Amino acid sequence: MISPKTNKQNQIPQRFQERIQTAKDNKLKELDLSNNFSSRDDEKLTEIPTEVWELEQLEVLNLNDNQLTTIPKSITKLTNLTELYLRDNQLTTIPKSITKLTNFTRLYLSDNQLATIPESIAKLTYLTVLDLSRNQLTTIPESITKLTNLNELDLSRNQLTTIPESITKLTNLTQLDLSDNQLTSIPESITKLANLTQIYLRGNQLTSIPESITQLTNLTGLYLSDNPLETPPIEIAEKGIEQSQIFVIQ
Repeated sequence: MISPKTNKQNQIPQRFQERIQTAKDNKLKELDLSNNFSSRDDEKLTEIPTEVWELEQLEVLNLNDNQLTTIPKSITKLTNLTELYLRDNQLTTIPKSITKLTNFTRLYLSDNQLATIPESIAKLTYLTVLDLSRNQLTTIPESITKLTNLNELDLSRNQLTTIPESITKLTNLTQLDLSDNQLTSIPESITKLANLTQIYLRGNQLTSIPESITQLTNLTGLYLSDNPLETPPIEIAEKGIEQSQIFVIQ
């Protein structure tokens, strides 16, 4: 009789076993264990193979499009990781252990089932890209506003109703995506994010946008389609951007 442990090990797709072995033999810094939309469920990982934790040289780990529900504490062995891709899994929480990997610069967690973000994420001070789109967040956690090196923040397709004033601490942001939430207003203070070049606010409940948004002199794109906008700020209208359903500053 095959033991459950052996049987479980045999469920790791052959292609993944080969990639892990190649990474080990060649001391590769990148490992791709992702799937795509055409992959069968039995080709997807339900847990991360233990052999991965031996690859301490890894800098990039791609686990997109699997069926992972948790990330084990063992991930802390990968102290050189700078990029982690966990899109389209079944995660309900971000384990605090991830926040011990303080060399992260990019973290992708879209298409999961996250309702909260741990305060400890604030320890990832080198993060420049954070993708939390397509989750179940109802508020923008205060911890995120402490990630002052962020260049790109994607919170689209959640259940956000407000933008906190504290978001203005993210002064290095160049791209902010808040599309497809339930926002009813944009704070005047957003103009403190002087480096913004792109703001995505499609698919919310906005009826107006503050005139002060024209003070964002680096802004090249302001995307507001699918909002019940009543009127654009006069400054924007004077630039010839008068459509009530979409404004794009060029």
